[in-house]
Amino acid sequence: MKKNSLNSVHSVIILSVIAIVCFWSHNYLNELSIAMLFMIPILFSAIFNSQTQAIAIAFFSIAIFDFIFVHPKFDLAASNPSYFITFFIMFAIGQIVFRLSQNAALAKEMEVSKKIEDTLLELLSHELRTPLAVIKGCSSSLLNKDLILTKLDEKNLIENIDENAEEMDKLIWNLINSAKLKNGILKVKKDVCDIQDIVSSAIIKTEKDIPVLFEANQNQISNIAGNAILLEQAVINLLDNAFKYGYDVAAKIQEEEDSVVIIVSNKGGLQSLVDIEKAVKPFSRLSNSKNHRGLGLGLHVVSLISEIHGGKLVLSSDRSIFIASIFLPKNTK
Repeated sequence: MKKNSLNSVHSVIILSVIAIVCFWSHNYLNELSIAMLFMIPILFSAIFNSQTQAIAIAFFSIAIFDFIFVHPKFDLAASNPSYFITFFIMFAIGQIVFRLSQNAALAKEMEVSKKIEDTLLELLSHELRTPLAVIKGCSSSLLNKDLILTKLDEKNLIENIDENAEEMDKLIWNLINSAKLKNGILKVKKDVCDIQDIVSSAIIKTEKDIPVLFEANQNQISNIAGNAILLEQAVINLLDNAFKYGYDVAAKIQEEEDSVVIIVSNKGGLQSLVDIEKAVKPFSRLSNSKNHRGLGLGLHVVSLISEIHGGKLVLSSDRSIFIASIFLPKNTK
């Protein structure tokens, strides 16, 4: 909407400039040349504005051309009926160009959507097939009576099944709920939440052999209004991301004047500002993710969850430490 309004302003400016230039130089220009110049704002508006705006600019352009430059001047009447054909052609060309630009934009959008769909299918095929293959292999080994397995072997196979099933569950959760959150389908029920309990629960569910350094705040942290399940998932995604791409994972909560901030950090930062900008975009595979599984949705989901809570996700890196911070507004009720 804002972009359309700006383009409308640009159309009016172009129309005004052309009207002034033609007025001061009409002795050197014939009516055909002036009509061609007045096509410029009509075509600009047809390409960059909505249909309503394009029609309005076309009418204004034709009216100004008729009023100032067509005999009798300073009158909307035209001495020659053929002028009305000229006006109709000017208007028709604008609408034809509008239709063509819309079709071109739609074709480009469909092409981009097709590429995204192909990429998504390829990612899904690869990312889901890998844990499925492990689960199938491990379960086949457990069911094969010809194999002699020790208790330790069985334990390792079961742990592999559990780990890969959990990985699949996370992939599917992020994929389905990112679409629901983005399209407003997921109804979010908000209650008063204790953010320290949420972060502690996420850490328990995420840390395994390697612990998270959790700097528990000794002071009472303000409660927030939110959905505890979604917020916990957001923290889990940040912790998973930190464990996957770094080491020495740490988490803390700090309180600012009007917000509560959840901070998850790890050593081993992203290598460029370009990666930081791309990190929250859906299906982004960054320079440090080549040897890791994933759909590139983890941080995108965190960003969406932050936004529906009236907050934001802020990422930063100094190439040695990567920091992800969720800013959430305090519960003022």
